[in-house]
Amino acid sequence: MTRSATHAPARPELEAWAVSLQGLRPDMEDSHVLEVGEDRLLGAVFDGHRGAWVASLAARSLPALGDLKPGEALRRIDEQARLLPGGACAVVFRLRGERLEVANLGDAVLVRVSGGKAEVLTQLHRIQSPRERDRVVAAGAEIHGPYAVDPMTGDGLMPTRSLGDPEFRRIGIIGEPYEWQGRFRRGWLVAACDGLWDVFDPGELPPFLQTSAREAAEALAREALERGAYDNVTVIAVRRG
Repeated sequence: MTRSATHAPARPELEAWAVSLQGLRPDMEDSHVLEVGEDRLLGAVFDGHRGAWVASLAARSLPALGDLKPGEALRRIDEQARLLPGGACAVVFRLRGERLEVANLGDAVLVRVSGGKAEVLTQLHRIQSPRERDRVVAAGAEIHGPYAVDPMTGDGLMPTRSLGDPEFRRIGIIGEPYEWQGRFRRGWLVAACDGLWDVFDPGELPPFLQTSAREAAEALAREALERGAYDNVTVIAVRRG
C-alpha cells in the first residue's frame, strides 16, 4: 500500500490535511492540491482513469490558475488534457474569507458539514443521473451496466464528465463542470474521490469529524479501505472554527 499525506500550514481558525492511499490498485492514479495562504485556501482532488497522466497534469497546472474560478480553471486544464491519453474526474474548491467556490467533473465529491448536517455541494456525473444518462445516450452511447460505452470501439467509462478522454467525446463525455458558490463560516469540508464515496455515505461523516483535520482525513481514508474499497483513496479534510 502506498501512502502520501499533505499538510497545509494553518491559520489560527483554519486547518487542512490531505491523505492519499494507493490501496489494492496496482498503480496510484490520484493527484491532489492543497494550499493555504493568508487570504485563501485552494484544494483539489483529481482521480485519474486509464492512467495517471491527466490527474498529474491537473495537479501541476491548478496552482498557477488559482486566481480563476474553479470551473474556469477546470476548463483550461481540460483543453490541455485532451492532448493526453486517459482522463480524470475532479473536484476543485477555493475559499476566500467566507466565500466558497466549487466545481466538479465526474464522481469526485465535496461535502460541507456543519451542526451535524452533511450537505453535498457537487453533482454526480454518472449514468445513475437520468439527465446525464439521457445526454450520453442521445449522443450515441450504449449503456452496459454502470458504463457509457462507445459502440464503435466497445470501450466504456463510468463518469459522464471528465478532464481529457478525447476519444469519448463523440458519445457525450464532456469537460463542462458543475459549479456552486456560497458561504462557509464554520464547520468542515471533505473532498474525496470515489474511492471513499463508493463505500461511504456523506451522512456518515459527522462522527469522524470530532478531532483535527489530520486525524479526520486519515480516519476516513483508513475506513474506506477497511470497508473494502479497491480503488485509490484520496481525502482532503478542512476544519474551520
